[in-house]
Amino acid sequence: MTLASFNTHDILHPLDLAARQQLEKIPGLQTAAKKYRSMIADRRDRARLLSNAIRLGPHQVPDVYNLLPPICTAFGIEEPELFLMPGPANALTTGHSRTCVVIHNELFLDLPEDEIQAVLAHECGHILAEHVLYRQMALAVFGGMGALSGKAGMVAALLSEPLKVALLDWYRKSELTADRAAVAFMGGPEELQRALFHLHGIPKWLPKEQISYAAFAAQADEFDAAMSETKLDRFLLRQLDNEATHPNPALRLREIQRWAESETFRQVMAIAKAPGTAGIGGTDPEPCGGCGRPVRADWLYCQGCGKDLKATAGANS
Repeated sequence: MTLASFNTHDILHPLDLAARQQLEKIPGLQTAAKKYRSMIADRRDRARLLSNAIRLGPHQVPDVYNLLPPICTAFGIEEPELFLMPGPANALTTGHSRTCVVIHNELFLDLPEDEIQAVLAHECGHILAEHVLYRQMALAVFGGMGALSGKAGMVAALLSEPLKVALLDWYRKSELTADRAAVAFMGGPEELQRALFHLHGIPKWLPKEQISYAAFAAQADEFDAAMSETKLDRFLLRQLDNEATHPNPALRLREIQRWAESETFRQVMAIAKAPGTAGIGGTDPEPCGGCGRPVRADWLYCQGCGKDLKATAGANS
């Protein structure tokens, strides 16, 4: 495991960046986001977790909890609360103002400890990249999967169809940034690749010599070729995307491999820097003029208060 500290710009996937910029250009997003902030009570969501889930900590399942703090230190993020709930092997991050990571108990049946830490690093990657607000809105559009608040669907009803499509497209692509964060923290792709295999049916007791990541990644190349030949193929591809909350696993694993083999990843691994310093290709974020929250250079609007950052930049130039 690397001890480097990471900046968002170190791990931001270009598809995530492009989809987010496209999303924020669509009229109505910020109106919906402000309405969401006013209607969705993080306090109520946290109360549901406190009453229905087990909060892990130094004195509550410490062997699992202790996987989290090193990730938060490396990412330079405030430590989220970590909750354990019954359910199928999965994890999610929720809470815009007070963030919580929720893991489901069947993860322990499917994954060994190092892969669970890779999953936690993936979830913390969403926090590092400031994905939480838009992802909660997208979950409402998906039908409330993982959205803890009952009012989420009311906000989803305010979104136009083009905005819904763009929001869900960005949601899927944001997973690629979180995958990069997990690979960077773990120091390589092995743990996350194994986790993806185990979550998609490969039993964890199977010897790794019987697993081929290259063969699975090759399926993604075959998929690309098969689904780009005719208009019908492209239509079916869009339908596959519209039904999914995550990128297709073969495509996702291929992106993980490409990231791990890239020069940027090698540079990230070569740099060990103190928390709070600038990463590769980026500088420390400037504060928002409205709420004081740090904002990224690629944002059009502040995720804390919705302030139009481009208008502010124009006024200051």
